[in-house]
Parts: sequence; structure tokens; C-alpha cells
Amino acid sequence: MAKSLPDSIDLNAAVRKEWQLKGEILLSDLDRMPLELIASTDAVIKYDIAFKHSKTVLGEAVIRIETELVLICQRSLDTFMFPLVTDNTIGFISELEDEAKLVADVSPSWVEDMLVDPKALLEDEILLMIPDIPLKPGAKLDSQYLTDHDEEPAAEETQNPFAALKDLKKDLK
Repeated sequence: MAKSLPDSIDLNAAVRKEWQLKGEILLSDLDRMPLELIASTDAVIKYDIAFKHSKTVLGEAVIRIETELVLICQRSLDTFMFPLVTDNTIGFISELEDEAKLVADVSPSWVEDMLVDPKALLEDEILLMIPDIPLKPGAKLDSQYLTDHDEEPAAEETQNPFAALKDLKKDLK
């Protein structure tokens, strides 16, 4: 499905010619998704990656993603639709010192050998947007193992371990 998405691209050429990668990819084509939180991998992800020049780092890319994921609520275990829309700018760096050169609203992305994997860029953006603990709006926790905090806990009858010593002391007198 992602015919316009190459495995890797030369960052110099992409920035110099201001390449734009636009298309769709299936969620199932992405390898690093947290499948324990996702109910269906059939989602179609619309993406647009526009490379551009940067005065401070190796280059930048504006990444736009739009999709709707079916997530599993970790409170009720129901599924729910989670709209995922992002418009983020990333700056490509190859040295740690370059991160300080980025403008405040630009996120860093590490580059080795001036090659960029566009699929990994998309995965990174999606992973940052999926909540660690997805909760369906309005979901209530329904469990037989929960206690009601309004009720007073029943006082348990405990035996004093030193009661036997007290009786022994009486016997010795």
C-alpha cells in the first residue's frame, strides 16, 4: 500500500530538492506498535512528510499524520476510536551538540550516514501520540476486587502474642 514510501532516503538530496512524501500506509505495516493496546491493525494512516532546509541543523521535515486507531481501554477493556492527528516539525541531527541548535518547537531526530527511514519517522510520531494507558472517555472501572472507600473496614480480631507471657508471669508469682 505504501508504494511512495521508500525504505531509506538520502537526507542531503531530500533537503536540497525539498522532497515531499505523501500517501497512505496500514498500521499493520509498522513494526513497533504496542499491539497490547491496539484492538485492530487495519487502520489506514494518511501521511505527508515535507523535507526542508535548516540554517542550524542537517535539515528539517514537517510530518503530518491523520488516522483513527481502535484502542483498548485499560480501565474497562472496551474498545474505542482514538483520533490521531499531528503536524510536527523535526530537525535532523548527527551530534548531541546539534540538539541545542534546534528551535523550541522542533523535535530532534538522530541521523546516521545521512540516511533517513521515513517509516521509522512515522512510527516515532505515532508512538509519541498513543497514550501509555488508553482510557475510553467516561469509562468506569467495574471490578469485584475493588473496595468501597466510603465503608468502614471491618475490625479484625487479632491476638496479642504477648498475652501468653502475661499469663506465665502470673503463674510464677
